[in-house]
Amino acid sequence: MKILGCFCFWGLTSPFALCQSYANSGELLWEIDNGKNKSYVWGTLHSNDKELFEFPDSVYWAFSRCRRLALEIDVFDYFLDRDPMLEKRPTLFDKRGKIYTSSDEPSPTFYGSEDGMPQFMDAFFQEEAERAGKALVPLETVGLQTKAFDGVPLVDQASFGSPSERTMLKTFYLQGKISAIDQIIRARFSQEKLAYLSLIEKRNSQILEVLLKEIKITTVFCAIGAAHLYGEKGIIQLLRLRGCKVRRMDLRRSGAKDVKGFPTNRQYELLDSLEGSVFKATFPGVPRAISSGWVFKELGQGNVYKIQWQARDTALSLLECAELFMASPPNCSYILGMLDDGTEYVQGLSDVYLERLAWKRILINARNVVILSCQGGNKFMNSDRPSRFFNSVVLE
Repeated sequence: MKILGCFCFWGLTSPFALCQSYANSGELLWEIDNGKNKSYVWGTLHSNDKELFEFPDSVYWAFSRCRRLALEIDVFDYFLDRDPMLEKRPTLFDKRGKIYTSSDEPSPTFYGSEDGMPQFMDAFFQEEAERAGKALVPLETVGLQTKAFDGVPLVDQASFGSPSERTMLKTFYLQGKISAIDQIIRARFSQEKLAYLSLIEKRNSQILEVLLKEIKITTVFCAIGAAHLYGEKGIIQLLRLRGCKVRRMDLRRSGAKDVKGFPTNRQYELLDSLEGSVFKATFPGVPRAISSGWVFKELGQGNVYKIQWQARDTALSLLECAELFMASPPNCSYILGMLDDGTEYVQGLSDVYLERLAWKRILINARNVVILSCQGGNKFMNSDRPSRFFNSVVLE
């Protein structure tokens, strides 16, 4: 899993994280004035640590004044066919086949854990941009970014950086000390002479060209890993060398009336039509269209919500459809139920080969079979969140 910049491997939430907020003098938010438009650069940490999301008002102020969002890549497209979980832990069942857990520990993900925010920071801004109707500008293709990580054996998402290193990085990040962040990264790659060049400097040059093109057209809020900001070959200095006026902005909570902050209600009401049917669903965020369905992924917490459908074979009963689409673990029984509108359903655990364990619910009508699926980490699978999502889906 070599993706999303050199900052991603410190995104894991540390149990020793310090409690603090963004320093006013931090060097994370910058205004870019090219003589025509004013755009902004925000240095991110690829993490879903909740403390990092206590954004200063100036971040929302800058975001709200831009028409486009620039990210390193389109993170939701990248994860469309990929699992956001860090590892697949074995799931336990009691003698009755009921799922249970012997631990309250959150499952780790690539960008934190279940105890963090639903989206890690870059994905959070992409989701906010989609809700606000802001166009997304990927600064790199997935292929180019992945190529930058090839041949860098130290980049191991699961083990990169000790807890003390991650704590130190978070501390420097909240203080906005991008020079200290740069020193940590250089030290980590001290045994790989070409790693820093490949992961930072070469990519900065590529990112710069796309960003310059976009800010000539309109206003852009650029959210990229803070490791890309510092130094003679960092994005800030490169912008200045290309004729832009760049100034640091204070990270303050102003209390101004025109600063509303980011919305807290993230639900998205979806209405879609099938052949001869209509279904309604409430997703925790904006879903993406997939083949014969929709999917929404919480990339920080690692949870996946999915709806798919296909034409019904009328010779099959509801239970027979469940047998076909749910491969339940041994001794795990189905739950039969009925929605308020009279629609019958079958719900249970699905343990398909090479996939993670998932909760599934099967709905049918005269023409269609609708398969609802939820999967996630330790806490998610043992919570009522899958059932709450399933209960929001109505097939008419």
